[in-house]
Amino acid sequence: MPDYLSCLIEETPRIITLTDIKEVHQLDIPPSFEIPSGFKGYKFHGDRERLDTIAREMAEKVREIARPRAVYTSSKVKCNGRDFVDIDGIRFESRILNKKLCELETVYPFIATIGKELDEFKAPPGEMWQSYILDSIKTMMLISAAEYVTEHIKKEFDLTEVALMNPGELQDWPIAQQIPLFELFKGEEKAIGVSVSKGGAMRPLKSRSGIVFPDDTGFVSCRCCTQENCPGRRAAYDPRVVEEFMK
Repeated sequence: MPDYLSCLIEETPRIITLTDIKEVHQLDIPPSFEIPSGFKGYKFHGDRERLDTIAREMAEKVREIARPRAVYTSSKVKCNGRDFVDIDGIRFESRILNKKLCELETVYPFIATIGKELDEFKAPPGEMWQSYILDSIKTMMLISAAEYVTEHIKKEFDLTEVALMNPGELQDWPIAQQIPLFELFKGEEKAIGVSVSKGGAMRPLKSRSGIVFPDDTGFVSCRCCTQENCPGRRAAYDPRVVEEFMK
């Protein structure tokens, strides 16, 4: 078993139904994260036990502050071409998305965030290792939050197997596609404090959007992603998978 410092707050998630043109649900997520102990592979000439102590202390502060949450909804899919897909009448440009969604009727978009409270929490100026540890915690919490939302959608809508795609992880579906994804929520994402820029970047920075959809093929979008050092990677990049989808 790997040597980990683990921090988990067990809470009963709170679900709020927001009313607009369609149902948009808000989900409060139990904060969960892991910090590697020992920091192997990093050039650190001080006391590594002290590093672990700093990690524990930082984790305790995070547990008091963090409020990860998400919004999600169900949307209808239509395909009239091979390089795009219409979701609730909004066009998304992606060959891979088209091939994965065109045989479906319903998909489940979401937006998740670690929360502006934790996003605004910074390490003291000049404290490099505290800053690194805090950023690691935030990243792992976001990964955990996205996984939590995916499992919640799977259970709520009684889906046997699901897959997930995120704008920006694939060259075929760039970060700017977060803008039409936000349009699906008609401004309800403001309820969890998330916004998107004209270029497609989200605030808080540690936020993530995506589409969960039924899939029993074992599809993992990471096989189409070239970001080798991504902490959320679930499978190795496979150019053969990309080539197959882009035919």
